Amino acid sequence: MAFVNSFLFFFLGFAYLLLLIWGIILSKKYGLLNLYSLLFLVIIGLVYDNIIIGLGKEIGEGNTLENLSYIRFWFHALFTPTLILSVLNICHEIGLIWARKAFWRVIFFILTIALILYELLTSVKGLELKPVWRNSVLTYEPSGDPNSPIMVGVVTLVLTIIGLIFLRKFHFPWLFISTMLIILGGILQIWVKNFPIMNVLELLLIVSLLLTKQFQVHHRPSPNI
Repeated sequence: MAFVNSFLFFFLGFAYLLLLIWGIILSKKYGLLNLYSLLFLVIIGLVYDNIIIGLGKEIGEGNTLENLSYIRFWFHALFTPTLILSVLNICHEIGLIWARKAFWRVIFFILTIALILYELLTSVKGLELKPVWRNSVLTYEPSGDPNSPIMVGVVTLVLTIIGLIFLRKFHFPWLFISTMLIILGGILQIWVKNFPIMNVLELLLIVSLLLTKQFQVHHRPSPNI
């Protein structure tokens, strides 16, 4: 069972590497210097996250794994909020009028920066980690109160709204479906303790974001922001 659990995280890490390659291929038409490319930082963070979790038992308890685990939380705080700007870029390029207005662009930028600062101040500042064994997998997790879900909740809400817009306007359902699964998974993990359900659903979310980008590329390409 321990091998199966570790293998799952290695599989997820490898899957994210493949998604990173796919995302770069999708961006070739416009280049990498746009807000959509922030998604690649999120994917890189998820590659690192899953590989470190998968290697946890082999590295063992101690300063090495603890220090490597701190980076996991830094990546989460710095990169996850930028998903908001990635979907803004997709909305802009597919021709949604509101996404081309300076007002909404400013709002999205302010929201992203605010979420990053909030996460750094509430989750990363003063962070202390402790070793945790769960299903034969060793990780280092916060030793105090559980991390506030506010940042993840706001990002999920924004993605859900964008997913609903794509569903209603373009009959493209995958982003909306994936965010609904994330919300459902967040509820189910209260009871499901022996399977990393959120790690798997995060993979599906990234797949849906890349599918959304692919849909945009083939539907109505336009200049970057």
